[in-house]
Amino acid sequence: MKPSWITGIILTAIAGATISAISILQRTNQASIALTEEWIATQVADGDSITVRQTDGSQMSVELCGIDAPELKQGEAPRQALAHEAKQKLLKLIAAADNQLMIVPVAKDSDGRAVAEVMAHGRGEAEISFQEELLKNGLARTRNSSVECPNQLAFEQAQDIAKASKLGIWNQSNLERH
Repeated sequence: MKPSWITGIILTAIAGATISAISILQRTNQASIALTEEWIATQVADGDSITVRQTDGSQMSVELCGIDAPELKQGEAPRQALAHEAKQKLLKLIAAADNQLMIVPVAKDSDGRAVAEVMAHGRGEAEISFQEELLKNGLARTRNSSVECPNQLAFEQAQDIAKASKLGIWNQSNLERH
């Protein structure tokens, strides 16, 4: 198979998994799955942490569920470049959404932050998953934790796209440093 066919197959699988996950979530009525809430982004700490506010003024720190982006702290230059790139990608996604985000809380982390899936309205009816965007660009990797994200399968498939394309953290020169 040609590489472009493989990418097409992977993208089709992601779309199918996302539709399946939405269908399952719509049929379940579990108290542990919170409804989507609309928030305004006020700050981006790094590639997987943001602060959001509602119109009533309440604020919340959010860790993006299911992913781990390189941290912005002293370290090797290539890792810092990827950390900066992840933060910039998140800022661009937020700006494209006019700072209006949909937050799907899943749990709280040990620091009291909400662990949530974060997305925005895309063109038409499509929603843009911030986690998937970061993963398929190689700016984060999936995180295995006790928190189960509703779209974890789609996240893993997005990561597979970046791996196959050797993007970001999956670039050979970056792999040697992680």
